[in-house]
Amino acid sequence: MKIILIDNREHNAPYIKRRFDEVGIDSDITCLPQETGSDYLISSTFGSVAVQRKVACSEMISELDEIMFEILPRMKNFSDNPVLLIEENYGISKSGYLYNKTDNRETEMLATSYFGYLETIRKMGVGVITTRGLNESIWYLISLHGYLSKEHYPKHKKTFSDKECAIGILSTVPGIGDVRASKALEHNSIRGMIGMKRIESLTQKQSDRLMKIFHWRG
Repeated sequence: MKIILIDNREHNAPYIKRRFDEVGIDSDITCLPQETGSDYLISSTFGSVAVQRKVACSEMISELDEIMFEILPRMKNFSDNPVLLIEENYGISKSGYLYNKTDNRETEMLATSYFGYLETIRKMGVGVITTRGLNESIWYLISLHGYLSKEHYPKHKKTFSDKECAIGILSTVPGIGDVRASKALEHNSIRGMIGMKRIESLTQKQSDRLMKIFHWRG
């Protein structure tokens, strides 16, 4: 069946469906089960793709741990082709921090941490697509639907173990390399580190920066 299902919790669902209708794509607004972790399910001749859409500032940045440990695992269990679609509405300050272009408010997330986070997601076997806004995201979904009518979605050639992914998360903090990250993981898991004031094998400054990455609320 060639169709795009839109989760009814998507605030822009009626508008997005209207855009699909305009280009002749069958779509429906429905309640996608929470265990899918998805906002959209695109089905066509050569398979399907599950998509979760997030706006970078401040939606994604405020949900880093939820995305990493809850949403993406659900998507991977549900679909062979999970994709995280991010609308990048940020700029980067001279000091290297992301700021929201809407109100110019600087976040506490370093650009290096942000890009490292995306690479960690890719290593988990989840596709990462970035756009500039909702309009561009809609066109990506339209083009993906068209691609699936002709070709299978490209399979990920390489995925990483849970430990390798965890090392990748810790390595997004400046000063934490593979060796230090591995030592820290000998004492605690990533989930165990969340909320700790000081993480063994990390300096206080590194621990503070890691907590900001996990818990920043814009």
